Amino acid sequence: MAVIGKIRERGGLLVGITLVSLALFILGDWLAGRGSGPRDQVLGTVGGEEIGMMEFETRVNDEVESYRNDFGQQVNSQMTEQVRNSVWQEMLKDKVMLGQVEAAGFTITPGEYDDIRFGDNILPDFRNQPNFQGEDGQPSREKLQQYFQSVQVNAPIYHRIQKRRITENRLYSKYTTLVKKSVFVNSAQAKDDYQTKNMKATYSFVAKRYDSEADSLYTVEEKDLRRFYDQHKNDRKYRQQAARKFEYALFPVAPSEADRRATMEDLAQLREGLLASTDDSAYVASNSDSRAFNKTPYTEGTADKMNDSLIVNGAVGTVVGPYQQGDQWKLVKVVELANVPEARVRHILLSTQGGKSDDDQKKLADSLLAVVKRDRSKFEELVVKFSEDPGSNTKEKGGVYDWFDKQQMVPEFTAASFDQKVGAITIAKTSYGYHIVEVLGQRDRQERRVATIERAMKPSPATFKEMYKKANDFSLRNTDLASFKKAAEEQGVQVTPVEELRSDQRFVPGLQDATPVVSWVNRAEVGKLSEPLQSGDAYVVAILTGIRQEGVPQLEDVHDVFTKEVVKEKKAEAWMAKMQGKTDLNALATELSVSPQTATDQTYTGFTLPGGYSESEVVGRIFALENGKLSAPLKGETGVYVVSMTNLVPAPEPKDLNVDKVSLVQRAQSRVDGGLYNALKEAVGVKDERYKFY
Repeated sequence: MAVIGKIRERGGLLVGITLVSLALFILGDWLAGRGSGPRDQVLGTVGGEEIGMMEFETRVNDEVESYRNDFGQQVNSQMTEQVRNSVWQEMLKDKVMLGQVEAAGFTITPGEYDDIRFGDNILPDFRNQPNFQGEDGQPSREKLQQYFQSVQVNAPIYHRIQKRRITENRLYSKYTTLVKKSVFVNSAQAKDDYQTKNMKATYSFVAKRYDSEADSLYTVEEKDLRRFYDQHKNDRKYRQQAARKFEYALFPVAPSEADRRATMEDLAQLREGLLASTDDSAYVASNSDSRAFNKTPYTEGTADKMNDSLIVNGAVGTVVGPYQQGDQWKLVKVVELANVPEARVRHILLSTQGGKSDDDQKKLADSLLAVVKRDRSKFEELVVKFSEDPGSNTKEKGGVYDWFDKQQMVPEFTAASFDQKVGAITIAKTSYGYHIVEVLGQRDRQERRVATIERAMKPSPATFKEMYKKANDFSLRNTDLASFKKAAEEQGVQVTPVEELRSDQRFVPGLQDATPVVSWVNRAEVGKLSEPLQSGDAYVVAILTGIRQEGVPQLEDVHDVFTKEVVKEKKAEAWMAKMQGKTDLNALATELSVSPQTATDQTYTGFTLPGGYSESEVVGRIFALENGKLSAPLKGETGVYVVSMTNLVPAPEPKDLNVDKVSLVQRAQSRVDGGLYNALKEAVGVKDERYKFY
């Protein structure tokens, strides 16, 4: 055992040697023409068509590089996983939909591609963006052309991704529209729908709920369970997805006292360096965990009371800290004291958006301006009556925007607020419309700007190594589930059961980075324990406890669910025998210790009985009763019922079914957007085997 432990500790070197040897072996085969290379690595299939590793990784890498280079974002493992999932979904849709699109004859020409970007039929994603609108609130072709040209020149990778998405989504939209247009409803369907919505029933009933008696009163024998299983194992609702079941022990790695001392010593040195620094931006960016320098306004009360006082009263160049805030240790340097102009105004907005006439709104603005200049006391009244700014048009706010600086508003509104004197009332035209602006006040606010070095208190490599040894020892000494659980309890180690991990899942409850664990679980054999797997600032030792195959469930997979169903059958059988032949609902209710209930003017499409019983099949059988008739006991999903029909009223003859036809067509069309792709995907069949690689 000790030897195996040492091998694991030196696993990095061994893995490196193994990988080099394996690479040379594969490369030798490839050079000799005996290997087919990475193309043999298949992540999944769609209708028998393979999704290869090379194409998939190329698209993932393009997206990751675009985030880094085109948008300046840091990409961590979690974000990379999100990109992988997004790319996978896109490729699935490509494989499922594009063949259908091409078979239908749909294409997109260069002229149409330009038209939906900056022509007469601009896509909503761009049409509704304020950045791409002109002063009239309408999309600006010039701004959109400049944007797409800029993307093509400055972000070529994103340009390629964007073009593919715009093109494919346009083709999908055409195909979806074709399917929607093909939806048809005939008169017989419309009449049937009309009748089911308009026929009504008033009836009394007695209900005996399954949960009114304990399940333990009914014995389920193995033969009963096997019989139910054989009858229902192929039911669609019990069809299962492939999944794995496991438990894991968590070994968190926390900073040791030595780590804490080392971090504080490091911060003390950084403090001296920050005090002496003449280039704060470079010093902060190179020493902060964020690797960024930001000169940010300090808000009083952000730090604890003592350090807050030191920052608020510190001169430029003062360094405060280190102090702890949440999970971070901070060093704060006061780098600037700035006077920030602020204004307080009230305004009335007359919007020019939503197709409103610019000329009409301008005339109204001029008229209101004249009124408030003559009598300022009417301003609040006119705000409530005319202003279309939801952020200030209430009687309580009176159109007022309290103190704000020059960075918070659009330029034209800012000019009217700061360039005019206090008391001035002017009109400002912005992309939102016309504003009648009165300047209520102006002032300078002193703003204390700081630069911050942030450091997390992290465990050192030595601390990680110590916890690895503990987790490794746990893994080696406990070779089955019983000893795994017993040792965890004795050592105070947290054990978390995971009842279901499907092959398409990448998240495990309680873990920061589940990728190594998910990868191991999807390859493991039942009963096997893992070596320590790193998950963020913790090690995990997992044991696989079960494998569930796709399709028809095994009896053990549905044992508990089917046992409950068999108990329901036994209850229903016993109660229906007791209810059979009863003609007096009140007497039956007394015998069953329940109260009779009444439904008044219930429609056929209302599948819930009074009392919260969701019973679509039972409702259908109730509406088959004649007036004055008593039903036989009716077995439902929630309980057993006996019903007495008081008054069944058929739907009146329809006068015009066109409205019903339109409604049915719209309902059917509304299901196309999501339902079409899912139906096609189910029809062709998707096999996801990413778990073999990630």
